[in-house]
Amino acid sequence: MTHTNLAKETLLQFMQAMYSWEKKATRSLRNQAYKDMLKDELATIFDQFCISKKTLREREVSLSVRFPFDYKLETHPIVDEEHDGNQAYFYIKENRSGIETLYRIHMVFQKGKWWIDKKEWLDNRKWVNSFL
Repeated sequence: MTHTNLAKETLLQFMQAMYSWEKKATRSLRNQAYKDMLKDELATIFDQFCISKKTLREREVSLSVRFPFDYKLETHPIVDEEHDGNQAYFYIKENRSGIETLYRIHMVFQKGKWWIDKKEWLDNRKWVNSFL
């Protein structure tokens, strides 16, 4: 597998892990006893795939889940990508009830591994930070 393919594979693994977490959280958030477990599982996913930034990890505090889910590959396909050495950008298109939103995931290669650095969404031709 090439260096740049590893970045995409890392992102796909992250999206699959988050989608599984979202499905579990939708069922379990109604039960107070599961909140700590869900928070721990989310922290594990972020620790495995993401650079440690408080602004990225806001979902650990809110435990929010949207429907349709944010990380379902069928509804959030990767539509484009750019690579520049140890950096990569992946563009994901979301369609919610006919309203399309374009997201950009920035990844960096550090310490022998690809990490998610940040997620942004396109608003009036300007990239705005978003939480994971």
